[in-house]
Amino acid sequence: MTLIRALGILLVSIALLAPLSRGSPTGEGPGMRALQALIASAPSGATLRVPQGVYTGPIVIDKPLTLISEGAVLDGQGQGTIVRVTAPDVMLKGFVLKNSGRSLAHEDSAILVEAPRAIIEENTLSDVLFGIYLKDAPGSVIRRNKIVGLDVSEAERGDAIRVWYSSDVLIQENETYNARDAIIWYSQNVSVWGNRFVGGRYGIHLMYAQEIRIEENALLKNFVGIYAMYSRGVTIAKNLSLGHRGPSGYGIGLKDSDSVSVAENVIADNSVGVFVDNSPSAPETPVVFRKNLFAYNETAVMMLPSVRGDLFTENSFIENFEHVGIAGGGQLVGNLWERNFWGDYLGYDADGDGLGDLPYKSERLVEDLLDRHPQMKLFLYSPAIQALEFAARALPIFQPQPKLIDPQPLMTPVLPTLEFARAASLRSGMPQAATGWLLFVGISLIIGFGWGVVRWLIPHPLLPSPSKGRGAGGEGEIVVRGLTKRFGHVIAVENLSFTVRAGEALALWGPNGAGKSTVLHCLLGLLRYDGAIALDGLDPHRQGKEVRRLLGFVPQQIQIPDDFTVGEALLFFARLKGVLREAVPPVIQRLGLDKFLHKRIGTLSGGMKQRVALAIALLGDPPILLLDEPTASLDTQTRKEFLQLLNELKSSGKTLIFSSHHHNEILAVADRVLVLEQGRLVQIEHIDGRGVSELL
Repeated sequence: MTLIRALGILLVSIALLAPLSRGSPTGEGPGMRALQALIASAPSGATLRVPQGVYTGPIVIDKPLTLISEGAVLDGQGQGTIVRVTAPDVMLKGFVLKNSGRSLAHEDSAILVEAPRAIIEENTLSDVLFGIYLKDAPGSVIRRNKIVGLDVSEAERGDAIRVWYSSDVLIQENETYNARDAIIWYSQNVSVWGNRFVGGRYGIHLMYAQEIRIEENALLKNFVGIYAMYSRGVTIAKNLSLGHRGPSGYGIGLKDSDSVSVAENVIADNSVGVFVDNSPSAPETPVVFRKNLFAYNETAVMMLPSVRGDLFTENSFIENFEHVGIAGGGQLVGNLWERNFWGDYLGYDADGDGLGDLPYKSERLVEDLLDRHPQMKLFLYSPAIQALEFAARALPIFQPQPKLIDPQPLMTPVLPTLEFARAASLRSGMPQAATGWLLFVGISLIIGFGWGVVRWLIPHPLLPSPSKGRGAGGEGEIVVRGLTKRFGHVIAVENLSFTVRAGEALALWGPNGAGKSTVLHCLLGLLRYDGAIALDGLDPHRQGKEVRRLLGFVPQQIQIPDDFTVGEALLFFARLKGVLREAVPPVIQRLGLDKFLHKRIGTLSGGMKQRVALAIALLGDPPILLLDEPTASLDTQTRKEFLQLLNELKSSGKTLIFSSHHHNEILAVADRVLVLEQGRLVQIEHIDGRGVSELL
């Protein structure tokens, strides 16, 4: 009987679906009825493969089933919810769903789940009000879906993902665009991992949620990245939160939330990096910020003066207009600031333990005025603000009470150790380990546009262009005197002195551990050091903003997510460095990348990837290029082509400093060689036609 019943179901399925596969392209009428009838006739637990075609909604799945699309489109035709799941243990995989209804009152959705343990996987949703809605659906999985909201005003949009009274849920590797929020309300034990939230109101919004983990997500250009309200036991770790502007502009917001850990996130180019309001609500449930990178925010951390019980440790504050602000003025008390890196710290480290010997004090007059009078932000980038800042430094009598004191600040920044690829993009082909990508982004942030705030996608109209004339006004001379760098008791570079004339190419030669990369990182301003460095007469520590406009950096191996196109990568870094869009095409033409703009990084050869890295370094036309073993992974022919590019750049007047293990590179490019051994200069040799092996 079981076999006869199964054969009967198969015949019914063929009969019902056959007209659809060769019938009307809209799938009107019979298409919807055929799919609903197939669901009705299938036994619980069956797997239904839905053939190609357009099926009209609404569809109701009222028994445990697995529906797998083979090219099926579910069209709601602008009416109500497209698919409603009322039974447990349902899987919906691989469908295209479009055109839900538009009633906010009825919460019209692409997929509404009202039963436990649903798996909603690899679907594409477009022109939908609410995307995937879990309503009392514990134990469900929302994975690898792409959700695009309606092209309507913010007030008329629904949520891309809504988790309502649904605990033990996994939200993994989804992409959402132009929807309202991704909501997790009245739920617990929810993991939000590896997603991409772009162009919404709140990227992720928690309300009355407990034990929530938000990890390795990319939150880009929303009004707010993550907002946790009235929640407890929240972990926010290894996320990328960039470009949040609008009415609030918070990268991360906390309100009345307890036992929160915010760790190893990159929080950059936001109006406010982190906003803290009454979190924690009790001293026994602290909020801890550890190893986060705050870069290029207007205000990195904004706190209400009533906040108590927050701990900030091992965070890096780099090039924020205001590192810490107090909403409405007043004083911050009852919070701990321990061993953070502050980009504007002017102290020293005499004992070499990596900690400043003087406390860091946040006491800028302009910051104090902005905290007390937020309307003054209208003049944020005006000469008036600069004049106030100058007066406060020249006449310390105007200095306000310090907002915070960090007794032992770090001397070098701590970069988060993210698997950056999963956070930056969630399409296929992403590399699994991308520490190098993070380092490359970190270096680009640090050597990029130094004044004000990096504009993630929208340049600020009041910001001057950093690329004026050749190398932003620089000539490219480098002078190093007595450079010494210690890592604890290890001396990486010892009493190194040299001069590089403008337009000269200098090679750093030596075995692994000789100090070559350390020298380059000191020149980049990434490391604190003893001695003196001057680039066109500018000190990298005291005049870092000006110095960073003079430098381009090419790492040994570029680490950009494979799914970026060449064009996307160039525009990404141009905006990080504050370079105007119109300055990008000349670099593309100069390096012959015109035909590769739409190629994915993951499809490029090693040589072409290094060409892209060189193009990124040339954005802004810096007069100085620093290259760390740039051809180490290239084959012989590709290495030749890359060296030819370097020679052309040298001929155009660029100053080059590069490290290399290859004799022919030094012969082909360098004018002089610095031979290093265990951090010490052994000798300086000129290239005059003799072989390198004879010289060294």
